[in-house]
Amino acid sequence: MARLSHAVSLAEQVAGQLRRRIADGEFPVGSLLPTELELARKLGVSRNSVREGLRSLVHAGILGARAGYGTFVVATSDLAPALARRLEQDRAADVAEVRLLLEREGARLAAVRATPEQVQGLRAALLARADAADGATYAAADIAFHRLLMEASGNALLAELYRGAGGNERDLRHLNAPGVDITAYPELPEIDAAHAAIVDAVAARDAGAAAAAAEHMARLTHEFAVREDGRIPERDR
Repeated sequence: MARLSHAVSLAEQVAGQLRRRIADGEFPVGSLLPTELELARKLGVSRNSVREGLRSLVHAGILGARAGYGTFVVATSDLAPALARRLEQDRAADVAEVRLLLEREGARLAAVRATPEQVQGLRAALLARADAADGATYAAADIAFHRLLMEASGNALLAELYRGAGGNERDLRHLNAPGVDITAYPELPEIDAAHAAIVDAVAARDAGAAAAAAEHMARLTHEFAVREDGRIPERDR
């Protein structure tokens, strides 16, 4: 790892180098960064400089931090966090249309570009959805599935835009809590079948079928979210 000079703020240099390494894929989304002590030693700066650099990236929405766990990557650039903030101000229907477009194009590209290992990963993610015992586990498996699908598209910018738009997990947010009984939702088997259809089309290299299956899935999950929003009192959301 390149050591840093003292021409500009060391904390800014730390942040800049980490940004580049994250953008280059050395630290993918979800991965843990080295500890402050390790980064300080490798970069030749103080732990305070590292801490300030990390704090700036957390503030930018690129990193997350959790006590007892560490600092981890949540986005590969400022794009997804900035888009997420913008979408909070937009109409729900407009946001849903953007997510549908990204989902459809991601699936279409995945059918053209996915490696055998990525197809295998998608099938494993489907099994994890099927084996989920509660809402939180199901939601985690769903997030993993869509992250893999966007990665399989081979378009890092599209994947970043998808994360910024909230992804499919936004529509399934009502399930993302421990103890939620997923058998109480009769809509989920159809949603699961739509996910399976995406994987089958990707594996078959059928871009048209993959795009159609993804669009169908996105519409189903959006309809599910709209119904659930109507069942939950405004004060409880």
